[in-house]
Formats: sequence, structure tokens, C-alpha cells
Amino acid sequence: FESNLFFSFFELLFGWLCPVNAMENTPHSSYTAVEDAFHRIIQTLTDAQDCIQNKWDDFKHKRSDLEQKMNQYNLAVNGHKRIGLCVGGQMFDTTEETLLKEKETFFWAMLRSGQWQPDDKDGRYFIDRSPEKFSKVLEYLRDGEVWNLSRFSVDETSKLQEEFDFY
Repeated sequence: FESNLFFSFFELLFGWLCPVNAMENTPHSSYTAVEDAFHRIIQTLTDAQDCIQNKWDDFKHKRSDLEQKMNQYNLAVNGHKRIGLCVGGQMFDTTEETLLKEKETFFWAMLRSGQWQPDDKDGRYFIDRSPEKFSKVLEYLRDGEVWNLSRFSVDETSKLQEEFDFY
């Protein structure tokens, strides 16, 4: 706590124990002086407690900010596990986090099983599906947005639905 609060406490205590004016030694004035000193001491301790609480709150806030910055830093430095996919001969790069956004999906089952291994020397996973349709699936996983299907024909919408059902 602040040093002036510390010294105020001891000044009050010293003033109470060693009154300056001998006239204050009468029983009534001594009682009043002690009571006043006691109230000043309590106020000083309350101020000190408030000061400590404010400093503690500041510390917790700074700690929280620092933890958040450390998490952002670790994410930026370490990144997410990068995943390479070869879908119908076309290469796609994404992150494991993106592929695992939706639970109970093809990617969730395959990546979590530990059995699905990259197929080629570049460490890419091969999927024998349409790359054009897969790009829509990957867009959805990245952004979470569903497109306006009115721009697609009924046949295109049906095929796109099949692709989403597969994944």
C-alpha cells in the first residue's frame, strides 16, 4: 500500500500514545482523543484496504490482458496444425481447427480416429470427391456462412447438398 497511508497510521498511533498537550490527559479528553485516534486509525486502515484492493484489481486486469496477449502470440507463432488436402486432384490448404469446427462430420471422424494418414510424399490427405463442390464445403467451414441457394439451379443445389451430406 501507499507509503503515506503507512506513515499516517503511525502518526495517528504515536499522537494517541503521546499527547502533545498535557491538558488532554483529563479522563474525558483522553477518552475523546483515544476515540478520535481510533476512528482515524480505522479510516486509515480502510483507505489502505481500498488501495490494496484497487491495486489487486489492476493486477488481475493486467494479468488477464497479458494471458490474452500470450495466447494470441502463441497462436501466431505456433499457428494451427496445417492440413493439406488433395481433393479430386486439386490441392487445398487449411487448418485442423477449420476442419474440426463441426462435430460428427467426416473430418471429425477421420482426424480424431488417428487412422487417417496422408497419402502422398507432400503430406496431403487424398479425398476422391469433386474439388469444385469441396471448395463450397471448405468455405462454409471457414466462415460458417450459408450461401443464398437461389443462385443455384435445383440440380446444383441437390448435388451441393449431397456433398455437404458426405462431409
